[in-house]
Amino acid sequence: MADEISTEDALDLLAPSDQALSTEDAIAATQNPDNSGPDISEIERIENRMEKLRSRERNLLRLDRLFLSSGINLSLTLPFFALGLQLISRRFAEESPDWWISSVESSVQDATISLVSGLLATVILLAWMASLFVVRSLHMTSRQVFLSEGKLLRLRGRPFESLHGFEAINDVTKLAITRVSFILLVVTFSAIAQLIATIEGGLTQEGGVLVGFAIGGTFAAIGLDLLRGGKQHNTVEQWGLLDAYEPPLHPSCPTRVFSEILTTWMDPVLRARFDTHIQSLRDGLQPGKDIHSAIEHLLHMRYLEARGELTNRQVRLSMEEYFRVDRIHELFDSDFFDEETWSNLFRHIRSKCSPFFRLLSRLQHDLSDDIDSIRSDSLHFDVDMQNVVSGAGHLFAYLHNSGDENQTIVIKIQTPDFQPHESTFTLSLQSSKALAGVGANLPLRSNTSDDVHDVMAKMMDHGAMVWQTLLPQHDGESTVTVRLEDTDGNMLGGKVLAVQVRPKLQDRIRRQAGVGAIIAGLFAILYRVIPWVASMAAL
Repeated sequence: MADEISTEDALDLLAPSDQALSTEDAIAATQNPDNSGPDISEIERIENRMEKLRSRERNLLRLDRLFLSSGINLSLTLPFFALGLQLISRRFAEESPDWWISSVESSVQDATISLVSGLLATVILLAWMASLFVVRSLHMTSRQVFLSEGKLLRLRGRPFESLHGFEAINDVTKLAITRVSFILLVVTFSAIAQLIATIEGGLTQEGGVLVGFAIGGTFAAIGLDLLRGGKQHNTVEQWGLLDAYEPPLHPSCPTRVFSEILTTWMDPVLRARFDTHIQSLRDGLQPGKDIHSAIEHLLHMRYLEARGELTNRQVRLSMEEYFRVDRIHELFDSDFFDEETWSNLFRHIRSKCSPFFRLLSRLQHDLSDDIDSIRSDSLHFDVDMQNVVSGAGHLFAYLHNSGDENQTIVIKIQTPDFQPHESTFTLSLQSSKALAGVGANLPLRSNTSDDVHDVMAKMMDHGAMVWQTLLPQHDGESTVTVRLEDTDGNMLGGKVLAVQVRPKLQDRIRRQAGVGAIIAGLFAILYRVIPWVASMAAL
């Protein structure tokens, strides 16, 4: 037994310590470290600065899309024009062709084709530098807005750095600036070497070294620009950071799958706004309804609206079951979550989690045209995964128990070609009455009381979903086995999925072309530098 202490000793232990915090100090310690409380003037100052930054970013983004990354696409055409002119200048460095001499040099004696093409190459390299400067300014402005958004959230009492995905977006925005800055440095060096080589003539050994640096630098810059990737990000559009964000691995059994998929793939800024939007809707719920089920139903209906299967009016009417009529407009008239934002958000997650949406489409088809097959089998099971995996693979398995008794089902996912090699999920399936009341042998139609969308929503709510992220270990054909067992290990069903693991064709071409251009650039430089160094060493 532990030694007992006297009453006096206990009182001494309970006495205030010299190092103890007072109530005022304890409250102050929980306040924002930057300020003792929300500073309204500081918040307004940051909001005004963000408005100016977004205005600048909007103009830069418009310029980029009109002339650089799309539209005229100068980011792709300028470097190849410059490289072609550099090669022409080097090809005719000793003597111009006859047609050039008769047409140009006869009028302007010193205007050799080597000089003219070299100067034009320098001008185009300068234009490429200007385009890279625009891209760099765009990335820097986007990062400044992102960091200002975080500071604004901190001032309002929400630590932005603790949100999911902050480090990923922070690294992406920083790395984008670093890559463009390095490419800009290489192009600047190449332009200077090209200008000096053009003036010098490039026929001497030293001039040949300058030509090697000019052409090799252009090759290397093209390769680095290709390896930089095509992912663009901005903060002007509500969905502008989605393509730049890659969420962590996800093994789980989501109870509200729409909510979990969307919030997983949302970038931290959009996620913070989404959470704030949800919190503002809590006091508008109908009696007996919880906010999580309401939001899950809202996302499901929004998805069907984005696909064109429901009108906005039908979605509004369906939400009256969860929210008071006077608060419905807040669901659809949000400053941040408008129709365009929802459409782009669902477009993004459909491209990332296509197996889940294919699974939904099959369930909807069966409910519409083949409901007897679902009703005849007390345990409905379906599984899907990408046919072609590029990066991480996402496997979704759905079960629904329409029998009279509860069941406990074990799902085993086994694969020798992915990590993890084996995963086990134990699901407790309650007896569901989602199909109760649906007319026997009658197909579900959207204009009847047995609406297919309502029944599908109930089945999704009463069923169980498994979402497993799988990492491929090698390229080529791979297999994934999904086994359905009871608690005694007896096999109830299963499916073997055959998938192809390979990078996207566009990414593979971009990567191979980028590496090839860098190797060509290094070869062009070394081809001129090594003989020059050898000759210098001989002296």
